[in-house]
Amino acid sequence: MPGNTLLSDFVLELLMAIHGLSAYPVPDRVPEVVLVSHPELERMACDGPCAVYGWFPGGKTIYLDDRLDPVHKTVDAGILVHELVHFVQQESGRFTDRGNCNDWVQREQEAYQVQNRWLRRQPAFSGPFAGSLLPPWRIVCEGERAAE
Repeated sequence: MPGNTLLSDFVLELLMAIHGLSAYPVPDRVPEVVLVSHPELERMACDGPCAVYGWFPGGKTIYLDDRLDPVHKTVDAGILVHELVHFVQQESGRFTDRGNCNDWVQREQEAYQVQNRWLRRQPAFSGPFAGSLLPPWRIVCEGERAAE
């Protein structure tokens, strides 16, 4: 986040909030947040058109759609919280098999849970998702049946 002190400071605040909302410690290092165009984000995260707004591929960089303003917009900040949860999951070593579908489902569920907790604590948040954000899909790992 070179040159964007406001975003850097906000990321630190969010990492502290995630610590308070989860069992994760504050990590020793802070990820870089890079804003990229939506087509670029789709190319990196989905290999084509998709409804992606944030992506953490592992490592030390989180990519956000450059149309987002997480410092000033609560819903956008919630997307950053979700991706930061993935970062702290990585840093804690809790989920080590990135290719395991069941681990992936657990990582996503946990990230949505923390994101929801954070959003519910924001005084100005009264948007359409104030009750609960859920993934826009039903995740089914190979060998499992979707719930009826």
